[in-house]
Amino acid sequence: MKTVNMKFRTLFVLLLLGSMFTSCSSDDDVVDDSGDPNPPQGNDQAIILDCDSFQANNADAILLLEDRGDGVDYIIDCVTKIEVDLKIEPGVVIQFTDGAGMNVKDSGSINAVGTQSNPIAFSSAAQTKGAWKGIISSSEKIKNRFDYVTIEYAGAGSLTSNSEPASLIIGANTYFRLNNVSIKNGLNNGIAVTAYNYNVEINNCAITGCDIPIYAEPNIATHISGGDFTGNTTDAIRIGSGHLEDGNSHTWKNLGVPYRMAADLSIVGGTKLTLEPGVVMEFEDTKGIVMDKLFDDGSALTAVGTATNPIVFTGVTKAAGAWKSIFCYRSTSVQNKMENVIIEYAGGAGADGAIEFWTSPVLNVSNSTFKDVAACAVYNHGNEDNPNFSESNNTTDNVSGGYICHD
Repeated sequence: MKTVNMKFRTLFVLLLLGSMFTSCSSDDDVVDDSGDPNPPQGNDQAIILDCDSFQANNADAILLLEDRGDGVDYIIDCVTKIEVDLKIEPGVVIQFTDGAGMNVKDSGSINAVGTQSNPIAFSSAAQTKGAWKGIISSSEKIKNRFDYVTIEYAGAGSLTSNSEPASLIIGANTYFRLNNVSIKNGLNNGIAVTAYNYNVEINNCAITGCDIPIYAEPNIATHISGGDFTGNTTDAIRIGSGHLEDGNSHTWKNLGVPYRMAADLSIVGGTKLTLEPGVVMEFEDTKGIVMDKLFDDGSALTAVGTATNPIVFTGVTKAAGAWKSIFCYRSTSVQNKMENVIIEYAGGAGADGAIEFWTSPVLNVSNSTFKDVAACAVYNHGNEDNPNFSESNNTTDNVSGGYICHD
């Protein structure tokens, strides 16, 4: 079967037979039960979808959900598996009952492309956070796309034990494009993308009323462009464990909220990370940045702010020593540069400096401020001087160990 309407052909036949026994005064004077000679037209009753509606072994599997008019078009009362290529038309409203959800499997895909004036909505009659579980996808198909889609009152969890709970969970190896997606009033995270090997873009999305808007592995941060991530319990893009190790250049944009590091950020394999002016990178307690720890792969960190829009490395806890350090082990890349940067609340978890060196890596730091550091501002392990370190016009404020130190 191609569309949902074919699935309900039996209902249509029964309604047709019923109409044969209905009398009316004339063709131009049709009266409904309310006595209105011109009853409103449109969707007056939502269709409850069977749990196997989108399963591959169902001969009548639904491939298209059509807009049936005003109001709720379809109701899903289970965690339904999408094993076919499902397309959802603009204007469709799907309502999930308590504990229901949607699981897009490897064999399936979901293509929900609405318009600005006619968006697609996934919602719940119970307008409370976590009223339904949400949507999870593990599909690699390039058809997976949400444009002008709203997801609200989801995020109850238990769709999988391999990811953080969220209104939208994107599993390992998944392909997905999210454009102009709005996630509202969800329990837990708005979007969770915490596995590996993704091909995902998150463009111009708005997430509000959730615990955290996005919880992602480091590579995903490169593919978030624009949007509004405010109005949540914690307004931050939380970055979990993982490495930037693909050897490519990554740019983290200023999204108006901090990147919150829940694990050490490892930059290795010749990977280059550039932070735009205004970026705030905040570290949970004892976390930090590590570059080229084992080999000189030429990895680099470029953080060039402006005098009026500096880049900030800070701690979630606003106290000296809350987070660890930026530890540059071996990199000889000339792209290692910090200018108009503020580094604050570093020097904890056994660190000897807010910035630490090993084997004389290349780094230039200028017009920057170190403050409230529970160690040295810069510490060079193993050598009295690092001939590859250049600095100018930097200031310190409440730095307990001094400006430049060494073993």
